[in-house]
Amino acid sequence: MANPIILRTQRLVLRPPLPHDAPQIAERIGVKAVAWNLGRAPFPYQLSDAQDWLERVPKGWVEDTAYVLVITHAEHGVIGCVGLDLKPMDVWEIGYWLGQDWWGQGYVTEAAQAVMDWAEMEMDIQRFASGHFADNPASGRVLTKLGFDPCGEVELFGRARGRKSPAVRYTKGTDPDLALRLAAH
Repeated sequence: MANPIILRTQRLVLRPPLPHDAPQIAERIGVKAVAWNLGRAPFPYQLSDAQDWLERVPKGWVEDTAYVLVITHAEHGVIGCVGLDLKPMDVWEIGYWLGQDWWGQGYVTEAAQAVMDWAEMEMDIQRFASGHFADNPASGRVLTKLGFDPCGEVELFGRARGRKSPAVRYTKGTDPDLALRLAAH
């Protein structure tokens, strides 16, 4: 991995994922309510899915096109993930997921804010986009707390859902029309 980072917040440590994280990742995403809100995750989500994903993560770090960090909690280990993915026109898509047992406690906002702060200060990244399936308004509240503004709705395919569903797109420092065009999970 090229220049892996470790970020610390008040309650969490964010670090690059490691092969031994696969069982906890599979367990957390393996809950239908979690997989349902992700674009690329299948359901059921198996250990082999986590292992395959972990094999691909280092490529993004090496190529400086994706920065993925697991969200770790001192007592519970890996509880989620947050990452940035480079899109066309130097726009960075932020995405995240959190195990269902930790929903509603501010963990994903805390973790995503740390990644946004790092990206803005250390990488001078200023153009972001993101989104969520329309039936997951909690994710929209996270994005609003991070300073994103909603900019429209699109249809996105969700692998666990097996179909396209309405999704709300958000922008921070990116032209709203571009954020809509870049919509992809």
